[in-house]
Amino acid sequence: MKGTLRVLVVDDEEGVREGMRRVLERSDYKVDLAANGEEAINLLKAHFYDLALIDLKMPGIDGFEVTRYINETLGRQTVVVIVSALATVEAAMEVTRQGAFDFLVKPFNPKDLQGVVERAVRQRTLILEREKYLTELASERNLSHQLINSMHEGIIVLNINREPVLMNPKAESFLSVHYSPQLTLQQLSLSGETLRFIDDVLSSGSPKEETRVRWEKVGERMLEIRVNPYLREGESNGVLIILDDVTRQWQIEQDKTRFISMVAHELKSPIAAILNYVNIILTGMFDDQVEKIHEMMERSKIRGEALLDLIRDLLFLNQSDAGKVEKSIERLELKRILREQLEFFQAQADRSGIKVSLEAQDLEYPVRADRKDLDRIYMNLISNGLKYNREGGTLTLSLQQDEQAVVVRVRDTGIGMSAPEIKGLFEEFYRVKNPHTSGIPGTGLGLATVKRILDEYNGTIRVDSEPSKGSTFTVTLPRG
Repeated sequence: MKGTLRVLVVDDEEGVREGMRRVLERSDYKVDLAANGEEAINLLKAHFYDLALIDLKMPGIDGFEVTRYINETLGRQTVVVIVSALATVEAAMEVTRQGAFDFLVKPFNPKDLQGVVERAVRQRTLILEREKYLTELASERNLSHQLINSMHEGIIVLNINREPVLMNPKAESFLSVHYSPQLTLQQLSLSGETLRFIDDVLSSGSPKEETRVRWEKVGERMLEIRVNPYLREGESNGVLIILDDVTRQWQIEQDKTRFISMVAHELKSPIAAILNYVNIILTGMFDDQVEKIHEMMERSKIRGEALLDLIRDLLFLNQSDAGKVEKSIERLELKRILREQLEFFQAQADRSGIKVSLEAQDLEYPVRADRKDLDRIYMNLISNGLKYNREGGTLTLSLQQDEQAVVVRVRDTGIGMSAPEIKGLFEEFYRVKNPHTSGIPGTGLGLATVKRILDEYNGTIRVDSEPSKGSTFTVTLPRG
C-alpha cells in the first residue's frame, strides 16, 4: 500500500527536505519536494497527495496558508502534518484549527518521522473508509428514495412531533399537496378520524400496536389509509402513513349495492302483480266470468315474460362479467342477419300497423362477430323501435360501409326522447319515464347490454332523438 501513497514535503531548508525524502523513499513512499509555499501550491494544483509534511515558518506563503489551501480546495482528503521548531501548545492548537492532523517538532530523527507518517497513513485509511461508507450510505439512501418514489402507494412519514418529514410523489398526487420542510400535518387535509389514529399511534409508545386502517374520501378519490408506528432500532420514532387508491374497489361496491337494490325493485313489481292476479282469481270472485279470468291471466303472462326477460338479461350480464360467455367468432354477412330479424318481428309490426324496411345496396356487409351477439344487439334495437313507435309509423334500417367499418342506423317515428332522457340511456336498469312510456314493458337492461357487447368488439353506438319526432340509433362495427 505504501508504494501507492504520494507525499509532498514542503520546507525551506534543503537539508531537511532531502533528509525527509531519503527516509520516506526507503519506506516506498513517492515523494515530491517544495522549497516554499508557492512551489507547494503549484504542485498541489498539478498532483494529488495523500500526505503533506509542511514547514510552518517559511518566507512568503507560510505553512498556515498552504494548510488552509489544502483544506479549502481538497476537502481534507490530503492529511497534513506540520513540521516546525515552534513546539508550543498555542502553535499546536492553531495548526489543528487550520486543519492539520499532527505536529512534528524540529529537530527530529528518522524514527520520529516514520512514527508521525504512520499515524497519518492510518488517518488517511480512516478517511478513505469513511468516504466509502458515506458513498455507500448515500447510494442506499438514493436507492431507498427511488424505491419509495416508484411505489404505487403514497408514503408519508411523520416524526414524533407530528411533522411530515418525507412524502413521496404518489402521496403528493393523492392529497394534492406539494411537500416542503414547512408542510404541517393540518395542511394534508386528513379527516379528524385519521388524525385520531395518528395520535393513538404516537401516544401508545408501543411499536407492537396494530395498524389502523380506514377508507376516506379525498377529493374524487377513495383512499385506504394505513397508519403504522415508524420504527427506528426497535423503538417507535413517529408514524408511517400508507395511502392506497381504492376508488375502483369502492365504486364496484357502490355499483354492487345499487345493482342489488335495482334488481330487487325490478323483480318485486312483476312478481307482486302476478300474485295479485292469482289471489283475485283464487277468491272465486270471477268464476262465472271466464273472459275476466283470461284477461288477468294474459296480464300475468305479460308480467311473467317480462320477468323472464329480466332474468335472462341478468344471467347474460353476470356471465359476461365472469368471462363465461362462450363466443364463436366468424365472418358474418350483416345484411342477411338484419333481414332475418325483420322477418321475425314482422307480425309484431303488423299488429301496430308499423311499416318496416331495410335500405342497403346490393353488396355484402361483412363483420367478424359471434352470431348471438349480433342478434342481441339488433333485436334489442328493433324491438325498442317497435315498442316506442306510434300506430302506423315506420321503422327503417339502413346499411352503409367503408374500408374500416359497417354502420347500421335504426330509425323510428316514435315518441322520441329529450337530451336529459338520453343521458342515462345505456346505464343498467335505466328507463325513460314519462306519460308516453307508462305501461310499456321492459327490463332497463337491453341498451346497457348492447353497449357492453359493442365495447367488446371496439364498436360504438350513438343516439339522436327529439320528443315526438322519433329516434335514430347508429351502430358502428369494424368491417370483417
